[in-house]
Amino acid sequence: MSVSYRPAGLEDAELASDLMTAAYPAMIHDPVILRFRWENTRKGYEVGRFIAERAGRPIGFVAWLHGPWEKLPDRHCEVEVWLDRAHLDVGLLEEMWTWIGDAAVAQGSRLLLAYGGEDEPEVLESLAALGYQPERAEKVWELDLGEHGPRLLLEAADARHRMEGAGMRLLTVAAWDDPEKVRKLYRLNEETVQDVPHSLPIVTEAFDDFEKRTRAPDRRDDRWWIAVHGDDAIAMSYLKFPPVRGTVWTGYTCAAREHRGRGIARAVKLQSLAQAVELGIRFVRTDNDAENAPMLHINEALGYVRRPGWVEHHKRVKPESA
Repeated sequence: MSVSYRPAGLEDAELASDLMTAAYPAMIHDPVILRFRWENTRKGYEVGRFIAERAGRPIGFVAWLHGPWEKLPDRHCEVEVWLDRAHLDVGLLEEMWTWIGDAAVAQGSRLLLAYGGEDEPEVLESLAALGYQPERAEKVWELDLGEHGPRLLLEAADARHRMEGAGMRLLTVAAWDDPEKVRKLYRLNEETVQDVPHSLPIVTEAFDDFEKRTRAPDRRDDRWWIAVHGDDAIAMSYLKFPPVRGTVWTGYTCAAREHRGRGIARAVKLQSLAQAVELGIRFVRTDNDAENAPMLHINEALGYVRRPGWVEHHKRVKPESA
């Protein structure tokens, strides 16, 4: 039975989140957060979203997304396929990847970017059959705060004491009384994000887009931890708390280049984890590129255990000179 595709509007965000969760239950999608993301596409970005249907019933969600072509010499476009596991079939996955890939090529893409879970053999098989090649790996970790909570509370208090002794303050963004704090955090984010291991260009984010992200429903200023030295924010870490459903995840952890190697990123991350313990959160997850050795070391030392991650795949669809 053939599959049809219809454009997905904002009113479909909840349906899409249900389909994405049904496709990969290990990663629950929050409908409020998904709608927020749909409402706040970054400046210069183009996106296409579609509900896949068979016999008039929704069975999946597919999408393409790319940044400004003038900032992407490789003209890469991310494509997504989420097929409800009740309809899981390699041939159907191939059909859906092909459809959304063709839609991305029609936008002028020369390189397709797709992700598959390490524990999704059907997805990985379908991508391989269509000529997608594994490029990078994203490791996923989970920390049991019920088991490690008491130790983390002690380590967080010790880290705070050591940082204060070195002339740094560890506090939340809500508690930082600086009228320019969002601008300063934006600069810290832009500097450090380029140091995350990557194969494709990371497009500079407009300040307005960053400021919008700071107001996301899963992100609160009183749960966003920073290290301040003098008047500067030199490190940050925050957890994302989904408002409706899903796991608590680390949003981002970083330290300014000139302050690395002093345990500051770990100290800030410990504050966010200790807060989660106090809030009664049982599990938190995080993900890191497989080549991000410093963060992988921090995770292991904190007691995180590995969970299946994601494999980034690339497929060149047009020559670079096209």
